[in-house]
Amino acid sequence: MKVELDARSHQRLQTTVPDSPAVVELKGGRETALAMRVEEVFSYRRPLQPFLLNCVGYQAKGGVWVVTFAFQLGTESERHVAGRVYLNPLQNEEAVLLQHLALQERFVFVFLNSSLSGGVSQERVWSMEERYRVRLLLSQTGRAVSQRPANMLEFERAKAEFDARFSLSHLLATRTPIGRAVSSFFHGAVRGVVLE
Repeated sequence: MKVELDARSHQRLQTTVPDSPAVVELKGGRETALAMRVEEVFSYRRPLQPFLLNCVGYQAKGGVWVVTFAFQLGTESERHVAGRVYLNPLQNEEAVLLQHLALQERFVFVFLNSSLSGGVSQERVWSMEERYRVRLLLSQTGRAVSQRPANMLEFERAKAEFDARFSLSHLLATRTPIGRAVSSFFHGAVRGVVLE
C-alpha cells in the first residue's frame, strides 16, 4: 500500500527529531495517521504485532483538554515502537485531524527515511467503536472551543498533569474505570473525565 503525506505534514516531519512520532494527515486529506522518521526504514517492513493504539481525551483541572495517542507496535522482547503523541483540540489544524478519526476505517503508522523520500507503513482496523469514542470526545472538547481560546502554556500544563497521572502501560491496558478514566467501552460522557 502506498501512503503519501500531505504538504503540511511533510513540512512538519522535516523539523522533527528522528524517532519522534507525529500525528499527520495523509495526502488527499480525510485520513489521520502517525508518522516517524527513522534511520533504517527497511527494518520496519515486517509487521510489528500487536499494533496497540488508544486515543485518550483528558480534561485537566483548569478545564483544558489534551488528546493523546498512546501506541505500541510489536513486543518489548522483539523490535517495538511505543510512546504517546499529543493533540490540542482547540487548535483548528489538530481538531481537523481528530475529525478524520471519527470517520476513517483504518489507522496507519508510517515509517519514513530521514529525507522523507521513502518509507513503509503498517496499519490496523480503526473500528466503529473507536470512531464512536472519537465522536464523543469531539462533542466534549467542542464545548470547550466556544468557551475559551487556545492557550499553549495551559495546554503544556495539562499535558504535564496528564503524564503525571497516567503511565503509557496504563493507557494501553486500561479497560476498566479507574480514577478519572472511563473505560474504552463507553459508559457515558461526563465533564472532567478521560475518554478512552
